[in-house]
Amino acid sequence: MAELWTKQYGHTFKMEDINCDGCLPKGTRVFNYCNICEIRKCGRERNVRNCAYCDDYKCEKLSKLHEQAPKAKETLDTLRINVSKSTKR
Repeated sequence: MAELWTKQYGHTFKMEDINCDGCLPKGTRVFNYCNICEIRKCGRERNVRNCAYCDDYKCEKLSKLHEQAPKAKETLDTLRINVSKSTKR
């Protein structure tokens, strides 16, 4: 993954830079950027599993990220549909 991201984003990533326990855990293993990520901060403040579970889904912060990472948008859009279906049951 580090090699792929290095090629894709033109920034050198090392394996230890991207070893991560996810956005919500309070552990210390997070991707370097996560320490300043506004989306992660927001999710933690709102105590949501991820953005697909947020009442304000597709906020401005997330829309900006999706411009750079369209695959992430597809994944979250699909998850959002599934979350919506499961809450209607």
